[in-house]
Amino acid sequence: MDSELSKKDLMKLYGVDRVTIEDWRRNRGLKMIEVSTHSKYITEKDLLEWENSMKGNSSVKRLNNQSVSE
Repeated sequence: MDSELSKKDLMKLYGVDRVTIEDWRRNRGLKMIEVSTHSKYITEKDLLEWENSMKGNSSVKRLNNQSVSE
């Protein structure tokens, strides 16, 4: 089974705030699974696919190409 990452995980991983994650969802195609209005997650596979689609966009690069599962 693929790892699941919450908004909080993404905020820590990318060093951004909740508003940025919401912007990525609404305007940059970050597809998160909505369990409830306050609970959303994305699988590691989907996150990596989204990252690859955003290559060249410096606002969505992780430091040192860290693994999502670190």
